[in-house]
Amino acid sequence: MAEFDPARWNKVWEADLDVLRSLRENGDIAHIPREIDVSFRGDMETLERLAAASSQYGFDLLELKRDEDGLPWLFLVRTQKADEEAIRGLTETYLQIEDSFGVECDGWGCVGQTEE
Repeated sequence: MAEFDPARWNKVWEADLDVLRSLRENGDIAHIPREIDVSFRGDMETLERLAAASSQYGFDLLELKRDEDGLPWLFLVRTQKADEEAIRGLTETYLQIEDSFGVECDGWGCVGQTEE
């Protein structure tokens, strides 16, 4: 695992575990690959640079837009499993992106997979 401040890691990892618990409680089959989107907040120029570099982190550009308040919002997507190991890797990646680009991850999500 990359080196992150333990307090920062624990905060984001606990939030990610909450999402995994919710998926599991709703019948998700974690080993089935699915599209997982991750969103970021920052200034438009920085988000545009991140969008251009997203493939280096294993993502594709889903959408770059402004929200209802006019604030920039970037959505990236990649296909992967939603088990704990895969999400740990996702978490490490979005924290690395935060550090590299000076943006803030606004969360991740996916559609639960309930059938093989």
